[in-house]
Amino acid sequence: MKYGLFLYLLLFLSIPAFCQVDTTQQIILNRKNSSAQQKKPYVILISADGFRYDYAKKYNTTHLLELANPGVKADYMLPSYPSLTFPNHYAIVTGLTPAHSGLVGNNFYDPARKETYISKNHRNVTDSTWYGGTPLWVLAERQQMLSAANYWVGSD
Repeated sequence: MKYGLFLYLLLFLSIPAFCQVDTTQQIILNRKNSSAQQKKPYVILISADGFRYDYAKKYNTTHLLELANPGVKADYMLPSYPSLTFPNHYAIVTGLTPAHSGLVGNNFYDPARKETYISKNHRNVTDSTWYGGTPLWVLAERQQMLSAANYWVGSD
C-alpha cells in the first residue's frame, strides 16, 4: 500500500517536469559575423532598471566601471512617458516612443484588441504582435551581425 502511494505521489510530482515547453534559444553552430561586420566594434548594451546614473562610482561597481571605461556610456537617459520599465526599455532598442511602439505601459488595456497586456503574463510577453518597431538585435541580424538579447523587453 505504501509503495503504491509512493509511486503515485512520485508520478504526480513529476508531471510538471514533463509538461514544460522548450523556450530555449536554438543555437546554430558555426555562425559568424559577415566579414564586413567583423571589422566593426562590439556593442554591449546593459540596462540596470532603477540603477541611478551615479551608483557605479558611488558604490564602486568595479566590473561595470571596467566595461564602461574603454567604451561609451550614457551620462543620463531622458525617459519617455510613462517612465516605466517596459515602455522605456523597448524605446531604448527601437528608438520609438511608447505611442509609436504600442507598448504604452507595463500593464495596459488595448481597446482595438479588446485585450489587456500584462508584463508578468508569459503569453503577452512572448506575443510579438504587441510590439511595434524593430529592435536593435533584429537590425543587427539583418546586417549579418550575430546578436543576442537576454531578459530584455521584446526579446522573448
